[in-house]
Amino acid sequence: MLYPKEKYLESEEFPFAAFPYPTLPERVMNPHTHDFIELVYVADGFGEHLYKGHSYPISKGDIFVIPPDVEHDYRVIGTAPLKVYNILFISSFLEAELQALSKVSSFMNFFYVEPFLRQKADFESHLKLSLPEAKEVQQRLERIIEEFDHKALGYRISIKALLIELLVWLSRCYEERLVQIRFRPEHSAIRELCAFLELHYAEPFQLEEICQMCGMSKTSFTHKFKQTIGKTFTEYRNEVRIQASLKWLRETDEPVIRVAERVGVGDVSYYNKLFKQQIGMPPREYRYKYRSGTPKAAAPY
Repeated sequence: MLYPKEKYLESEEFPFAAFPYPTLPERVMNPHTHDFIELVYVADGFGEHLYKGHSYPISKGDIFVIPPDVEHDYRVIGTAPLKVYNILFISSFLEAELQALSKVSSFMNFFYVEPFLRQKADFESHLKLSLPEAKEVQQRLERIIEEFDHKALGYRISIKALLIELLVWLSRCYEERLVQIRFRPEHSAIRELCAFLELHYAEPFQLEEICQMCGMSKTSFTHKFKQTIGKTFTEYRNEVRIQASLKWLRETDEPVIRVAERVGVGDVSYYNKLFKQQIGMPPREYRYKYRSGTPKAAAPY
């Protein structure tokens, strides 16, 4: 399903919209595309973003860009709504301003701004904000939404200025992370990576991408990770994924194959093998033995 800009943006002269949007647990899935850029901030709740054939966990503090013509959708996890803030606009909306800023501001040179110029944004490049940063970005977004809702004198100029300020601020957050990765001690980088993986265990990161995040070569990363954690990166990620799957097995009736996919393991046979190695029994037996409430038969594959 295509969401056209004519329906969702204010007008051809001002191709912009901004609003909070709660996604309810009972909402029916509706994969869709749109012909505009969507900047998304997750303000509350927990869920999945279905994007380019993959499922990514999202929660409070995630902020990312969805480019035009990419099919995506959301699924709520749990009983609370997934509350997001949406900023919608077409690439030409800020093109002149961003082109001018990019010539003099090196901090603009990152995935929140260049994708608007290149039109090549990707969900794998998204930012997880700290609690103070999340509070700051929510306040900025609410100011933009307030201007858009009230449409007071000069609101269009104000919205453009506030949006540019927001993008500059986000780029600085991103740059600070690059600096921290570049100069922090290697063992600290490994520990922070482990904390990151515990939140983003389902994402299909390649080893080369992980090494880049830590600012290390593949050889150095492999050695330092084993030295710091006591196991290989693959062993650690598999352990995190299996541990994350236990809650799904105990608290849902989803088939084992779907639970495996939720935690990032696409091959159910491999998932079963890993599960038995770590837990000492197959996942269906674990579900029957440990699930919440009255035991039920395990769901079929």
